[in-house]
Amino acid sequence: HLEHNYKTLRTQVPSSCRFMGVVKADAYGHGAVPVSRRLVELGAEYLAVSNMEEAIQLRYAGIRGPILVLGYTPPKHAEELARAGLRQEVHSLEYARQLGEALRGTNRRLRVHLKLDTGMSRLGFFAYDCEKTLDELKEVARMEQLVIEGVFTHFPVADSIDWPDRTFTQTQFERFTQMLSTMEGIGLKPEIRHCCNSGASIQYPEYAMDMIRPGIATYGVLPSEDLRGMIELKPVMSLRSTIFQIRD
Repeated sequence: HLEHNYKTLRTQVPSSCRFMGVVKADAYGHGAVPVSRRLVELGAEYLAVSNMEEAIQLRYAGIRGPILVLGYTPPKHAEELARAGLRQEVHSLEYARQLGEALRGTNRRLRVHLKLDTGMSRLGFFAYDCEKTLDELKEVARMEQLVIEGVFTHFPVADSIDWPDRTFTQTQFERFTQMLSTMEGIGLKPEIRHCCNSGASIQYPEYAMDMIRPGIATYGVLPSEDLRGMIELKPVMSLRSTIFQIRD
């Protein structure tokens, strides 16, 4: 079923689009190591986890491909991230400075993915209505200790068919692409641009860009009942139990 879901999701987007297997929280309870191994076998180019501990678990299991840490890693562990060949999200200039300072004098460089806030207002460099964002990104690009490999954003309501939510997701994508165009104008063009979670991979495949990162859909669960009938997924996990007593 995991293989079926993986192949089905890949057919949603162009063949050139990469697949990031989201295996955070022990692969949503399915077992991070076996799921990661199978996704890599199937052709997933990247994996994503919540924190460094999850990433190191995969490294100890012999998984050597690119792994992106989506959550915060204390800067004191920056050298360990770089040594393990991990990728770290960077959501602010201050955090980038802290990572760079922690790597100073180590002769190591850390690959990072810049997170842009396109309207969710949780984390990220502001991708709209903020004049200083471009200056902040320029400063990050000048940091010798950091290598900007990717740039991404998150769609919180891409799994909804309600018109206000659809409009909001479309606005987010427009903000994202406008910022990417502005960044390119100053010579900042990350290799990998990604924004499609499960909902967007199903409902907005035209937003796929360079990579999709479906989470719950990979395990056969629709992110929303709104999307039922749009894609055929198979549940990777089933739950069984035994009745040991019936009382009236």
